[in-house]
Amino acid sequence: MAESGAGTYEEILQDLLDRRVLDRDHSVLVQFAGEFDRGVTVRLGLRDVTFVNLEPASVSSRLPSALRADAHRMTAEDGSYDHVIGHAGLHHCSRPHQALYEMYRIARRTVVAVENQDSPLMRVAGRFGLVGSYEHDAVADGGGTTGGVDGTGVPNHVYRWTRREVEKTIASFDPGRTVPVEFRSRWLIGTDRALTPGMRSVLGGGGAPARARLVKGLNLGLNGVARRQGNIFGFTIRKDLSRPQTWIPVEPTVTVAEVPA
Repeated sequence: MAESGAGTYEEILQDLLDRRVLDRDHSVLVQFAGEFDRGVTVRLGLRDVTFVNLEPASVSSRLPSALRADAHRMTAEDGSYDHVIGHAGLHHCSRPHQALYEMYRIARRTVVAVENQDSPLMRVAGRFGLVGSYEHDAVADGGGTTGGVDGTGVPNHVYRWTRREVEKTIASFDPGRTVPVEFRSRWLIGTDRALTPGMRSVLGGGGAPARARLVKGLNLGLNGVARRQGNIFGFTIRKDLSRPQTWIPVEPTVTVAEVPA
């Protein structure tokens, strides 16, 4: 199972509210939405929210009221929503860059995503079997028929991002403009359910309480010395702060909708 960045997700949205980048009356599209996402929006007091999921009634989302839509081919118009947000969903997509493009295209002000980070320490952990590359548990939860790539029963590859990759991807989406991206990362070695057999071996067989204490200490230590390389990776694409490239003499003619002045 991919590591959950639930706390980071809510922290980013609360920070945007505190800085008045996000207003509670702004329109928000929640991609890959589930019960968890609905709870976050309720706690934050967001009032104009649309929930979308490829398989809204699946065990991995459990939000039958969400609209059904393909993340790779959204029908919404450019700039239809002030903010488009998504938690732990891009790595379930067979074409994660295309799904991120659709989030970017539909958003007017910001795109918020929380995924897994690809870092030197994470790659070392992968080589030693301490983190998984495919999400088998999510498919097992779905009875072998859902929870995997594009909502199918095939376990998805856990696509992990780097800061540079996000920046290059956005520059490719919108080459006529410079678009700031804010990053937030942290270590969150997950719950007992999320641990690979290799990680359980490293932590020993002292039972769940003992492992929980070791995991807590491991998270604290890693965040103290190498937080930037953390497995949890949040980024906010600030379309509201985008500007034309200095080498373009006039406003770009091919661009995604902007926030009115």
